[in-house]
Amino acid sequence: MVHNIYFNFPDTGYTYEAKDSLIEECFKGLESNLKIIGFNDFTDTIQVRFLNSPEDMFWLTRTNAGGITYPFINTLYLVANEEQKPPLKHELMHLIVMEKWGYPNESSTWINEGLAAYAENNCNSFNVAQIYRFFMDINMLIDIDSLSNDFYAESEMIAYHQSAAIVEHLLNNYETGKFKKLWVNGFSEFELIYGIRFSELKNNLEKSLLKKYPTKPNIDWESFKEGCI
Repeated sequence: MVHNIYFNFPDTGYTYEAKDSLIEECFKGLESNLKIIGFNDFTDTIQVRFLNSPEDMFWLTRTNAGGITYPFINTLYLVANEEQKPPLKHELMHLIVMEKWGYPNESSTWINEGLAAYAENNCNSFNVAQIYRFFMDINMLIDIDSLSNDFYAESEMIAYHQSAAIVEHLLNNYETGKFKKLWVNGFSEFELIYGIRFSELKNNLEKSLLKKYPTKPNIDWESFKEGCI
């Protein structure tokens, strides 16, 4: 155990050899995440379990994910090897916020996943704002009703990064207390919480992105859609 985190590593392999750097990276990720969401500290005892391969992940969790969080047992699982970087900040953010605020409203799944994607803020060397700007240009943005009603039915690479850019805008322009209310109460109360229609907020976000990135980011969608590396 290091501070408030129990670490578990395989006895051999990449994750065993890299355990010191992975522990250091974990605490850097924790610090970064706390700053993003505006928490002063996080002292809950949690467990971070590193695995050597996707096969080990599937054996333990029956999922093929590179990382997965189980807030009800304060544990996250991460695959780390020479070819696969663990989504450490992403999964830590899920755990931190759900430990603090509980599970999100069903219609707030998009901000849960968007917040975690914003924690990483890097996919194939592009940040979430650049990725949103690219989707603007090629008309691939998903309407907010679809994101809030059935997030996981949407295209993963679009839904996660689009939501992340919106989350970044919300956290950078409004107090965290409003974000927590949206997390708890759901999207139906967006206008009541923020005092603005979502369509107007979206317009403000997109104006700011057009100013910041006047030229479409040079993303090759055919390769980008295969996932983050």
